[in-house]
Amino acid sequence: MTRRQALATMAACAAIPAIGHAAARETPVRIVTVLPVKPPELTEFLPVMKENARVARAHPGNQAFSVFMDTESPATLYLFESWDSLPDLADFMKTDTQQALATLEQSTLSGEALSLHLSDVPDTPAYNGSPLETTEDAQTLVVRFQVRPQERAAFIAAFHDVIPIVRADRHTEAYDLFHVGGRPDNFILLGRWHDAAAYEKYQRQPSIRKLRQILPAMLKRASERHELHDVTV
Repeated sequence: MTRRQALATMAACAAIPAIGHAAARETPVRIVTVLPVKPPELTEFLPVMKENARVARAHPGNQAFSVFMDTESPATLYLFESWDSLPDLADFMKTDTQQALATLEQSTLSGEALSLHLSDVPDTPAYNGSPLETTEDAQTLVVRFQVRPQERAAFIAAFHDVIPIVRADRHTEAYDLFHVGGRPDNFILLGRWHDAAAYEKYQRQPSIRKLRQILPAMLKRASERHELHDVTV
């Protein structure tokens, strides 16, 4: 499955209300996509992906479009994108650069692309919408959680006070908890820091150490943690 096909499937989820909120057409569309590229094809794939990102950022309705590479698995790429609306995203998907990328994905991906629609989590600070500037030093973290249904309220409450504390550090560029559309018990944490030193400081914070102690009991399975670095455009 290409990213284009994954987004077509995901588009239906964009109409699903966030937990506790009514759906609205003007609600921004935020997506995280995982692209497993065949390692030998990465050299050919990256320039096309970079051009796609450049065009996306200039396209009407785009709020953010970032490309990351998994530190432990460099051929696995993560995309984070935010659009004013689903029609804006649909219009971008018709561009020549996106068409070229979709064609290339058919031969360069080692597995199916995974695109997840993200929404804000009630009772936690909302996504602040700041675009992420591409740098060589920034450290990005993506964590996927699958929560026990009976623990969902406790899980959300655990992040209520932690998010403002982490964001308060001037070297924290983003720290957001999202709900995954169509998957009531799935959440994604996106964090980003100015450099490795700021990321290490985050990990030593008492509130984060406490969070790591209490979260495992709330989860159906161990969280998936991925440290990423920027693919420079």
